[in-house]
Amino acid sequence: MSDIKDLREKLAAKRVEMKELFEAADENGKYTSDQKEAISKRNEELAGLVEEVNLKSAQAKNEKAMEIDSEPAEQAYQSEKVAPMDLGSQFVNTDAYKNYKSNGVKGIDSKATFSPLEYKTTLTTTGYPPEVLRAPGILESALRDPNSVISLFDQIETDQNAYSYLEETTFTNNAAEAAEGATVGEGALAFTEQSESIRKMGVFLPVTDELLSDVSGIQGYINSRLQTMIKLRLDSQLLAGDGTAPNLEGLLDAGKASVGSTAFGSYSGNLGRIGALYGAITDIRVNAFVEPDAIVMHPNDWNAVVTDLTGFAGDATAGYAANVPLFIASGAMGNAPVASIWGLKVVATTAIPENTVLVGKFGGGDAAQVVMRNGIDLAISDSHSDFFVKNQLAIRATMRVGFPVYRQAAFHKITAF
Repeated sequence: MSDIKDLREKLAAKRVEMKELFEAADENGKYTSDQKEAISKRNEELAGLVEEVNLKSAQAKNEKAMEIDSEPAEQAYQSEKVAPMDLGSQFVNTDAYKNYKSNGVKGIDSKATFSPLEYKTTLTTTGYPPEVLRAPGILESALRDPNSVISLFDQIETDQNAYSYLEETTFTNNAAEAAEGATVGEGALAFTEQSESIRKMGVFLPVTDELLSDVSGIQGYINSRLQTMIKLRLDSQLLAGDGTAPNLEGLLDAGKASVGSTAFGSYSGNLGRIGALYGAITDIRVNAFVEPDAIVMHPNDWNAVVTDLTGFAGDATAGYAANVPLFIASGAMGNAPVASIWGLKVVATTAIPENTVLVGKFGGGDAAQVVMRNGIDLAISDSHSDFFVKNQLAIRATMRVGFPVYRQAAFHKITAF
């Protein structure tokens, strides 16, 4: 570095001399022959100094770069010299292992030894447990089918907060034969406007940011389970909602006064539960003039029906065998692909209380419908409570739904079953 400094000082001095020579011209800006020779000489010297300074500067830069580049290598070398070899490194560097890699299994024998180790304890899983393999997916809790009751009804949509419809409340039929020129009978129809409020139900789950980020597919799973929760609640409301806002009024509620009702204890026939079911079917045919299409009952009650059928096997008094298709269709008793009795589909679900059975005209839309203000809405936010500062999120599912029942007489419940 001192050489470069000296050269730069000489260069600066030559530039001062050059300036003085240029300023020595006469008043007309002309130089003598000696001045011209001196200027030419100083110019050559100046050019030589500039070239030498540039060369020395470039050399200095290269030397510094080489010093910097060599530092990591030197550090790595020093680290390599002092770093102890772990067990795996020692193993792969043994002659036995190298021989095995070259010649196959023959190279590994009892003579393979390792260089001295600083630790002699037996290798165990203590402090470093073996990796646990997580099976894909999540094992769901046992739940009843969330579509068991909802799927029986037709569903329609509305964009209003209430659903209005006209109900025929009077049907007078005076049709009769008439003689020539006689007056025919006058019939009568009357309608009443009914309105069914759209109710809302919902649920939310608190989850952490880490859960959503770290577990693959967890958000889709949570969304699915939230929808299941909503559907399960809707199932219960369609049957047992008490009608008090914000509840729906279910078919089993006392407010549905025109829904047929029979206490099983009052049935006096010799077919027991089977006969009581047929009595409810008959009541619907007589009073609602529709054909029922399904029976909803608790699984334990369905078991009791099947047990009754077993008891009738070969019973001369009853006159029916247990596997007569009149009772159980599509297969042997209790093993039918689709459970049915008296030709009607049986939905066995815990959504209905035990010892209560509902027979009715569920489908077709002429007796009842499920009205959707919108489907199931899913939303996610960190604005609930102190979730933001806790890195938590709330995932919410909501549904707005109404349940108009046009013909209550198209349903019949059996109690104390």
